[in-house]
Amino acid sequence: MSIDLDDGALIGIESAEEEPEIAKIHDYFVTVTGGLEDVALREIKSTLKGVSQIHVNKRQRQGRIHFRYERSPKRLLELKTVEGVFALLRIFRGVTTGSPGLIRIAEEISTLDLAPGVVLHNILHGVPETVGVAINCTVGKGHRFSSSELHQVLKTVLAATYDLSEEEQRGPYYLQVRIEGNRAVVGFRLSERSLTAGTPGAGAGDILVPAARAIGNLVQPEKGERWLDPTCRGGVVLATFAEAFGIRPVGLDTRKDWLTTTEAALGNYDGSVVAAWDGLDLPSQANAFNGIFAHLGRRRGLFHPRLQTEFERVLTFYGKAIVLCERDKDLEQSAGPFRCVDRRPLYIRGETLSLYHLRKST
Repeated sequence: MSIDLDDGALIGIESAEEEPEIAKIHDYFVTVTGGLEDVALREIKSTLKGVSQIHVNKRQRQGRIHFRYERSPKRLLELKTVEGVFALLRIFRGVTTGSPGLIRIAEEISTLDLAPGVVLHNILHGVPETVGVAINCTVGKGHRFSSSELHQVLKTVLAATYDLSEEEQRGPYYLQVRIEGNRAVVGFRLSERSLTAGTPGAGAGDILVPAARAIGNLVQPEKGERWLDPTCRGGVVLATFAEAFGIRPVGLDTRKDWLTTTEAALGNYDGSVVAAWDGLDLPSQANAFNGIFAHLGRRRGLFHPRLQTEFERVLTFYGKAIVLCERDKDLEQSAGPFRCVDRRPLYIRGETLSLYHLRKST
């Protein structure tokens, strides 16, 4: 395939009479909500035929899955349970904890060829109207230089290497440099940053769309089921379940200021209902719902016996309750009205929580 190397397409790489050879990318990685790596891996294997050399790097905050894929890169953007898709440009070792390590990273980035990532990004999204590359840095524990210090050094390196102005260091291309011990992982972002966005206006602790989709893949709601979210916030989970699985969503919240956002999120789905409630008595008849999703966060004690009784009352026989909260070992005992099918720790936007998959047992 012939690629047009105009002046702007490759952020300062000039055209030549004979088109230069651009290396093809076959190594990638995706970022995943911590605790949902296995769900994302199942989707990767089913969506990307011929994927190989898979390596799962589980981390508390955000997992990462590396793999080789030599077929159509457009299939990468079909993944629904990942937060970011990256071309792997380079991995190198020898990063010491002090200034020599910082210099080592700068030297590697100064020799890095961004052209393969830029070309692939343009194939997937088209050539952007503006040019430039932004950089994101993460430094693990144990180093004597910070992420901000590394960021400033690499901004200077990129500016000198590609003659980038301050304005051009805001994107549209994004380079990620992550330092893990003595190793550095350099990726070029291929997915749009909006991929991780939740419903507009959603709260800071709200769940992201890819995580909601992954949770849906875990519990497999069925088309036509009625699902309730009594802490719906911006309606992200219900909207994702409705879009992906065809459920009929009902969103409740004790904060009326969330309801307008939730109405906007659920307005396109048949049978959707949005209402306020008092946090004690669910405004519903018995056996009305096939499933409940409740993101309780760190509000300790909110899943009290009264609320459990209400969940039991409104759920159908063998209905599902998905509760996201601080770890509560009482929920794991399979006693009372619910049986614990599964518990897994999740890292949701700054909080380490437990996801409980409960079944109504009475």
